[in-house]
Amino acid sequence: MKLFLSLALFAAFLLFPAACADGVRNGLSLAAGQALPALFPFFLASGLLVRSGLAQALTRPAARPLAWLYRLPSSAAPAVILGLTGGYPVGTATTVDLLRQGVLSRDTAARVNAFCNCASPGFCIGLAGLGIFGSARTGAMLYGIHILTALLTGLLVARPAQHTPKTELTAPPDRAPTQSFPAIFCAAVQQAAATALTATAFLTVFCVLLRLAQPVLSYLPYGHALSGMLELTSGLDALRTLPLPSSVKLTLTSFLLGFGGLAVQFQARALAEPAGLSMHGFAACKLLHGAMAAALTALVTRISPAILPAFAPMGSAASQRHYPISFLILLLMLFTIWSGKKAKNKI
Repeated sequence: MKLFLSLALFAAFLLFPAACADGVRNGLSLAAGQALPALFPFFLASGLLVRSGLAQALTRPAARPLAWLYRLPSSAAPAVILGLTGGYPVGTATTVDLLRQGVLSRDTAARVNAFCNCASPGFCIGLAGLGIFGSARTGAMLYGIHILTALLTGLLVARPAQHTPKTELTAPPDRAPTQSFPAIFCAAVQQAAATALTATAFLTVFCVLLRLAQPVLSYLPYGHALSGMLELTSGLDALRTLPLPSSVKLTLTSFLLGFGGLAVQFQARALAEPAGLSMHGFAACKLLHGAMAAALTALVTRISPAILPAFAPMGSAASQRHYPISFLILLLMLFTIWSGKKAKNKI
């Protein structure tokens, strides 16, 4: 299978060079225009936060919530906070830094990474809210649902099977930074540059794959909505032009934000695996996150339709009848993932 996929990609690159070139230009444009301006400051901030020792200041207020809800040590607070606010893949990058510094164990780092890898508020409000619905309030609501379901996902997948000793949960890390600030700053900038290069490379590669898959997607009903499963930014841009009711677009947007797309997941994998951070079950956790976000969004729009933008079409009665079926499908997905987790008793 590995040989087949490699040969298939090689043949596609060889037979469709113009499409590949268009995909590269689109990917680099997205990276330079949207992704890196929003993410690079957080890449640098996470490196400084971990290396300077400032992260220890976050351990005290976060100790009890992390220990009580997730059985995580207080030293995981920087990865949790930056992962929920910094955008993809700042959570994984911060977790890897803490793992390399010896602050987190491999098991704890894997549990943190399972749910602390989220879209940033700027991405949800700017690209999703304003870009698709023309409403910053809608984007803020999507971000709130996104973070809430991420925390709920952590309750399902991030708690260890065995009870963690209380001393391990509350004890701060013993290691203190010994480097000067110029050395710490240079190391953080180099790490941020490497992370940004990785993110740009994966964004570009998946834009090429989307460009190659465009003829196939054009034949499927609303096939371009599936592009977000590969690359999130392009998928949201394609979703904006689809002739769908606003409530359906809102639910699909919420799912895509939670799932993140394969490009984001491969970015996280590229950062995690060289450091020895296990990615087992990461894709299932993101699928669970997306399914829960979509189910909650569908429920909220069903209970309070006033949150939808006033100018957007509400759709026909026939489309509204599909909501119970969609909601049942999402619940079935959640039940399947949860049953598999209970059977294996691991992420």
